[in-house]
Amino acid sequence: MDLILRESKTSAHFSISYVIAGNWNAEPSLQIDFQKALLENGLEFSQSLSYKNGFQLRREPPSSPLQILLESPAPQIHNLKIIALNPNCDLDYFCREAEAVTTAYQQIWPAEQYQILNTSARIDHLYSTKVHAFQYLWENRLNQSPEDFKALGGRPVHGGGLRLLIPPHAAEGQEPVTIELRVESFLREPRKLLVETAFTWPKPRVLAGGERFNPRPYLEAVENYAATEVWNFITHGSGPAGS
Repeated sequence: MDLILRESKTSAHFSISYVIAGNWNAEPSLQIDFQKALLENGLEFSQSLSYKNGFQLRREPPSSPLQILLESPAPQIHNLKIIALNPNCDLDYFCREAEAVTTAYQQIWPAEQYQILNTSARIDHLYSTKVHAFQYLWENRLNQSPEDFKALGGRPVHGGGLRLLIPPHAAEGQEPVTIELRVESFLREPRKLLVETAFTWPKPRVLAGGERFNPRPYLEAVENYAATEVWNFITHGSGPAGS
């Protein structure tokens, strides 16, 4: 019997972010122009919030949730973050929206070239399990005994997980990438396993003014890794669950 159900996978988080070098102006008139450019690219936002060094835009249900954050945490540096929390869309749809956001950004803040210091992308998946998700991790994936928890004073353990950091590594023909994995029981629903996969490409790159940010390949690289290497890791050695 499979203890973790691959076909139950749902997406709980999509995001991509860029750290960009150079001056950036967040004055209110440009924020309004940015919202107009987003609308021209098919995106409408119902909420906006400005603060000292940046602003954010939010779109709430019934549309698929979407957030844009533009902020300058330090001189000569600003961040562009595009986030979907609990999306009711698939990755392809989010990629198209992220492409629309970066297109609007380039329309309002044009430059002869963009120096992107790093790019990060993250995707969270939830899987249903037939036992408590932490029980699955501890006993079936890690082959540990529940008796071990007696050393903690006999108190019940309601959840837990694994967190892994893989330092920058370049596969042949690919950019170096840092990978962070978080695999843990989902506390609100104990029979769900949360799998978070995050990539950071630390190598700076320069885009000419006519080039696009092109978020899709970065997001698809994370999705493909989560669906293959990460899936094989969380089911390895777990008996029928890995079949």
